[in-house]
Amino acid sequence: MRLIKYLPLVAFWSLTAFTMKAGAEVKSYREWKTERVQQAQVKVTTLKTQIDARKGIRLAAAGTDPNMAHRAGLEAVASQDISVEKLERELREEIYDLEVAKDLSVTDYFVGYLTKVQDKKTAFNEVAGKLSPEEVAELMTAYANSVFGAHSSDLPASANNFGKDGVK
Repeated sequence: MRLIKYLPLVAFWSLTAFTMKAGAEVKSYREWKTERVQQAQVKVTTLKTQIDARKGIRLAAAGTDPNMAHRAGLEAVASQDISVEKLERELREEIYDLEVAKDLSVTDYFVGYLTKVQDKKTAFNEVAGKLSPEEVAELMTAYANSVFGAHSSDLPASANNFGKDGVK
């Protein structure tokens, strides 16, 4: 995949790249993801409002400015079109970031949030009780993939053994 696809994930991870103070409550996966989605939604809404306001000002100015009436509004509108185009470009990027936030996985949470915590052992213990069985399974699969370099169905037979003696 292209590097550009991973840039939003890097941006989300960099937002959480601070070191949490010892004793601070660690956010659950759902809290963390909800916060990321809400932050992205606020950015999208803010940009939409700014674009609408600029377009409204442009329309109002076109009808009241005597200089624009004589020049058909070309000079004044051109500079505002540039700023509106810039905002629309930013809006497309923020909409993409919102979609990325909605798709954040428990693995992203682990890599982008939990690994930045100062006291990892305490944080892992605290979060362990907050994860659903599905989230734990996703983390375990990601761990297995990183350790064995294979999908969980492709794990070596020794990894599928449940007992010490190799008998299931």
